[in-house]
Amino acid sequence: MDFMLGAAGAALLNIGLLGGIVALYVSSLRLIKSYFTWGLVIVASLFIVQNVVIVIFWSNLYTAGPAIKNIVDAAAPYLFAINAAQSGGLAVLFWITRR
Repeated sequence: MDFMLGAAGAALLNIGLLGGIVALYVSSLRLIKSYFTWGLVIVASLFIVQNVVIVIFWSNLYTAGPAIKNIVDAAAPYLFAINAAQSGGLAVLFWITRR
């Protein structure tokens, strides 16, 4: 498995999950106008920004060439694990929020 592509794929999945979470939070915001609900929308939106930056980061590393290939190959499994763990957490959060 190419961990670099897996990390980017997990980041794209996270963007989709976070988009759904933001939509659910915004619908809650219409009913419950509180600082906490605003905070949930802002935090989820910032996580979207984080994952967009990750996708751009991996895209740049993927096209950087052979000069940094060893470093990228060494870091890729760890960054994949981080993104995959975030995907799992976001999936649970999305499931709980929908209930």
